[in-house]
Order: sequence, then structure tokens, then C-alpha cells
Amino acid sequence: MVKIAMSVPLDDILAALVRRRPVFHSEADLQHAFAWEAHRLDPTLQVRLETHPEPNVRLDLLLSRSDLDRHTAVELKYLTAAWSGEHAGETFALKNHGAQDVRAYDAVKDIGRLERFVHQRANWNGVFIAITNDPMYWRPPTHGRATNADAFRIYEGSTLAGNRAWGPNTGAGTMKNRMEPIELAGAYALSWRDYSRISGARGQFRALVVEVD
Repeated sequence: MVKIAMSVPLDDILAALVRRRPVFHSEADLQHAFAWEAHRLDPTLQVRLETHPEPNVRLDLLLSRSDLDRHTAVELKYLTAAWSGEHAGETFALKNHGAQDVRAYDAVKDIGRLERFVHQRANWNGVFIAITNDPMYWRPPTHGRATNADAFRIYEGSTLAGNRAWGPNTGAGTMKNRMEPIELAGAYALSWRDYSRISGARGQFRALVVEVD
């Protein structure tokens, strides 16, 4: 069982979150909502958003129980396909992010960042969470061809481990600001879970959770 700061089970936070927020306006909205539910379930949690705990390191969330000397770093991704509509009287217009290869690179980079951060510290764990209504992230490709972004695929049943690098024919535009290979110390078998279902063709949201411990 994954716990936040050895206090709140992550599954409890996600269950509470989906009851109140099956859809979000943006990644920042997701960060705030997740932090709110974590603190609501354990008011003694210290919650910090968009932190810079050391030079050149940025983390979405730091959640701590100082009395237990337990801490969790959280990275969140909200990867959306276009969807617009209403839920509980609130209007949403989600953007079509596209560029799944680039955004998957960023997801793998988040996991690598969590590794480097928590492995230097006792009593820390890390959690990466992606929520998306774009099936291209969780469905394995059916074409059977190798692609330049294979190392960064995060679909159901894949495993992330070792050196993750672009293929040799990757365009410069794709790799812009993302050229460096990502070296993972751990191995992560990826499994997606249902998050929520709202109306519309892109109304199914799923979540990927990866613990770095």
C-alpha cells in the first residue's frame, strides 16, 4: 500500500478526489485539488506546492509529517485530449495537448527526478501520478513498428527501467529541450486504473500511479 508521508493511503486520497473532482481544468488545478484532499484527510500534513527544495530541483508537491520524520515528493501530470462540457454546474474546456511522445518523455523524466531526490534522503518516498482522457497513453500500439519514442511509452503493461533515450531518427524539433537520455535506477511495471467517467467521447479518465521508494 502506497502511503503519503507514512500517514494517508494514496488510494484514499484518489477515492476522495474522484468523488469531488472527476475532471480538472488544468494541471495546476489537479495539484491544488490533490493537496487539498491530502490535507483534509490528515490535517497534520504539511503541504507545499511548486517547491524548490534544492538548486535546480523543482517538485510539484512536498507532503510531510515532521512528527514522524516522513516525507513524500509528488509529481503530477494532467494529459488531456479535447473535451468540453459541464459537471456539477461547472463548465470545462480541456485542451488537446497532443505530442504524446514529448509529454511521455516528461513523465519519465519526472520519475527520474523523483528517484534522484528521494534516494538521497532517508524516510522519503516519491509518487508519480498521471491522469488522462487520451487513450494513446494507456493503449499499447497495434502497428507493431519500432518508433523513435519507444523508450518513453507509458502504456499498460510496459516496464520502465535503465537508460531511456530517443531513437536515432528523432527530429530536432521533437527533442528540443529534451535531448538528454533518462537513466532510471529502478524498474517500474506500469498499470493504469480507471479514474472517472463523464459524458462525451473523451469522457473516460484513467490514472497511472508509480511509487519511487
